[in-house]
Amino acid sequence: MIPQVCCRSTARRHALALTAAALLTSLAACGDDGINNSAPQPPRGIIVLDGYIQPGLTFLGDTGSASTKLTLAPTSQFDADGFTLLRDTVLAVSSRDAGDLLFVTDVRTSTTRRIQLPSRSNPSRARLLTGTGGQTLIGAALRDSSSVALVSFAGAGTVTSTRIANVGTCPTDLFQFDNATWIVDANANCKVNYAVQGDVRLIRVPNTGTVRDTILLPGLRGSGASAVVDGDVAYISAGGDASFASFPYTLIATGGITKVDLRAKRVLLSKRMPANSYGAGLKLGLDGFLYVSLYQDLASFTDRIIKVRPADLSFVSSASADWLVLAGATGTAVTCSSGQADALGRLHCLQNGTGSVTTLLVFSPAGTEVRRVAANQGGVDLAIRP
Repeated sequence: MIPQVCCRSTARRHALALTAAALLTSLAACGDDGINNSAPQPPRGIIVLDGYIQPGLTFLGDTGSASTKLTLAPTSQFDADGFTLLRDTVLAVSSRDAGDLLFVTDVRTSTTRRIQLPSRSNPSRARLLTGTGGQTLIGAALRDSSSVALVSFAGAGTVTSTRIANVGTCPTDLFQFDNATWIVDANANCKVNYAVQGDVRLIRVPNTGTVRDTILLPGLRGSGASAVVDGDVAYISAGGDASFASFPYTLIATGGITKVDLRAKRVLLSKRMPANSYGAGLKLGLDGFLYVSLYQDLASFTDRIIKVRPADLSFVSSASADWLVLAGATGTAVTCSSGQADALGRLHCLQNGTGSVTTLLVFSPAGTEVRRVAANQGGVDLAIRP
């Protein structure tokens, strides 16, 4: 399993068990396993990533109970616990333990292309970048080689790849802004045991020239750091630092969010997650708020979602807790993971029950359940497709 969304899936697995601008160097030729076809999908709705048991994407409409499933790979070749969605493209990767693969899905046609990334590179997160000459360009952070792969192709054409080298200890995410590629370096020993080595860093690699900028994010720690970009501001999240060597597990540092001014290249604000919590899976809601998924603690691993004001990183708290207090249709308390709100402020999130059967839950802005629909099995992440 990839500890990519702030190590939340890794923590759960341990619990159950114990119970251009830089040097661009050529990669070895990347293989391409071709394209799989399925039925086209509706123009709007919710996409759920089924990360295990039957890895793939489940497509749900805005209303109704109908769903369609696109299988991406057998379990031996897929261990992603997160994905990215931009326009009509879904990107997901498999770690070194599952073959170092990149999956590129066109949501409009439910067409998936599987691309081989460098062997033992241990990719973390992939992002759709701006290509030229009709080429699709994708960047993939390669944790075990301190580099970023830049993969390009046109249609079903041949894949070519270069890399940006020497971008930190463990690059886990990237994005483009203002003629540069920005890499999130988790600063962890991802090759061996994902042990945190220091604070997360943001590295700016210009498209022209050789001068790089490194922005240290004080106090932000975790082996699964990631970025959300909104205009000229980036929100960098990391899930925290913990030891899973023996039970009870030891929390060393909680997760957090750091707000960075990309033009000025400086830290604006930082916010720690609640005491005893672990994780910080961050999404930008369509209502303009940030939504953080985490565990309440390392004993119960209760899923919680926190709503955050982007301006000052303050929590939109209930009277009893920092996280959202959610009620099911019968009024009983409900918890769920991987949360994102739609433009109306309705929270969409996932709940896995017996046999890892997944349910999509939707809550009103007041925290009352307004929709419950089956979403296949093994759901680990979701995104709203407007």
